[in-house]
Amino acid sequence: MTTPQPFVPAAVETSRRELFLLAARALADAGAREPDDRLAPLARDLAADDAWLRGLLGWARRRPALRGFTLAVAVEFAHARLAAKLGTAAEARRLIDTILVRADEPGELLAYTMRRFGRSFPKPIREGVARAAERLYDEHALATYDTEDAPLRFSEVIGLTHPKPAGGQREVFQYATLRLKHPTPVPDTLTTLKRRAELYAVPAERRPRHLDRPDIAGLLAAAGMGLRDVAAWLGGEMTGKAWNAVLPSMSLRERLAHLPALTSADLSAEVAERLIADLEEGEAVAREEVPPMEIWAACRSVPSSRWSPALESALRRSLAQVPALSGRTLVLVDRSAAMGARKAEAAAVFAAALALRSSSVEPVQFGPVTERVTVEATVPDTLGRFRRPSGTGNVAQAMREHADGHDRIIVLTHPAAAVEAAEAVTFPGHEHVITEVDDGWFAAVPAIELARTGAWPF
Repeated sequence: MTTPQPFVPAAVETSRRELFLLAARALADAGAREPDDRLAPLARDLAADDAWLRGLLGWARRRPALRGFTLAVAVEFAHARLAAKLGTAAEARRLIDTILVRADEPGELLAYTMRRFGRSFPKPIREGVARAAERLYDEHALATYDTEDAPLRFSEVIGLTHPKPAGGQREVFQYATLRLKHPTPVPDTLTTLKRRAELYAVPAERRPRHLDRPDIAGLLAAAGMGLRDVAAWLGGEMTGKAWNAVLPSMSLRERLAHLPALTSADLSAEVAERLIADLEEGEAVAREEVPPMEIWAACRSVPSSRWSPALESALRRSLAQVPALSGRTLVLVDRSAAMGARKAEAAAVFAAALALRSSSVEPVQFGPVTERVTVEATVPDTLGRFRRPSGTGNVAQAMREHADGHDRIIVLTHPAAAVEAAEAVTFPGHEHVITEVDDGWFAAVPAIELARTGAWPF
């Protein structure tokens, strides 16, 4: 829902749009999620625009794809306000504290801050990170996020910010620091890490036989060991018994990503039926907000398998993650040979999902033949209406023939045709030329339009 906006100076409105557009594009383009040189000047320009920027941070924080972007904006905003002597130190401290919601994020935010400003950064930012560490650092967090590839280890965050431990946190903080200096026994109070240490004490050659224990799934869960941990414990070899043990603790998206391995593994009937039920019932699909192209990729990875009916059910439910675009939308889908099989299929799935979500979306394929695509009841059936990629396509001609009466045009094509497509589009503010199609564009398309019009969703 958008909120009516009061009058603001043109320069502020321009900076708002540019910053929001950075966020909108980052929803679909992983390369755009790394903060660039434009971020700091925009934060300075908007330092006095407190309410709007906090609204942007709240909106972005709810989108997993914008996690890193959100942390960077929060740092730049807090630093700019402190440098301009706007607001109070307590407000900056509270902003940094509340923006951090996962236990690996204090280290990520602190690492970004030090890359930007060195170790001499404002005290309220340091204190905000300390408060977040006090809130987020516990034994489970230490077992899950304090890894060698983390930008900063827990002990580094603790040493730089000096959080005050409460209750059982004292043992967590001490062990996080000591174990990086020298081999340190796990304190008896840290039961999860103690159980993990006991599993690692099992000789490597005996670990596969350890999987025969009837309580192995519970042992792994009690040790806080997910898929990556179990694979490392076994030396990288995941057997059917290993999958049976770890599958109950895996998210649905992890299971989808590993369906080919699960298909070839000797899964127990009970474990397989549980996965099928999760796909068919749809609760996990909704809870994890699994998008349709991710499920379609899983379908393609295990064609005509025992998972297929459940995957088709999950695919139907995943359409709830697709926006019901307002107005009439023309989706031009390039079917020329230059698209290649992979790009062509992704574009067709994207167009089919949009059309199934809203009856006002009209998919049109262009290549050697330009024609409307009949929308069937399901994504797979609609895909059957697309021609195989071949020959060449003329996006300008397709637009001339089909654009009239539409409020928005989305062109799904290949990079070499992007300039031609952009020049042919005549719908200022409501045109989108997409050359790398993925699920992120479902959220990015309406967000980009909001950035262009200044109708903010917060």
